[in-house]
Amino acid sequence: MPGNRQPRVRSGNEPRPASTMEPEGRGAWAHSRAALDRLEKLLRCSRCTHILREPVCLGGCEHIFCSNCVSDCIGTGCPVCYTPAWIQDVKINRQLDSMIQLCSKLRNLLHGDKLSGRHTFC
Repeated sequence: MPGNRQPRVRSGNEPRPASTMEPEGRGAWAHSRAALDRLEKLLRCSRCTHILREPVCLGGCEHIFCSNCVSDCIGTGCPVCYTPAWIQDVKINRQLDSMIQLCSKLRNLLHGDKLSGRHTFC
């Protein structure tokens, strides 16, 4: 009976139609590139605004900076909120550094030779 047809359910193994996989005109992996761009915005130094390089966290306020960007602030205060910043409060964030390195590798895979200057390191 034609009126009793069940709607076809897609299995997890069937590819999605091309129109939902990527925005038109932006090429393959467009969603991944956009997600990486959003992630990289979160991985920027609070002072120089470049992607963090050797990230350190100030213990008093937890702002994150490149190690070079915060070196002149030790003994005075955080450049963002002016909380006192002492040498014993500065913590190297190795896990964040590892994430940044992985993002850099992912950017190279997704963009190939099309890397732009907006993703520079400090």
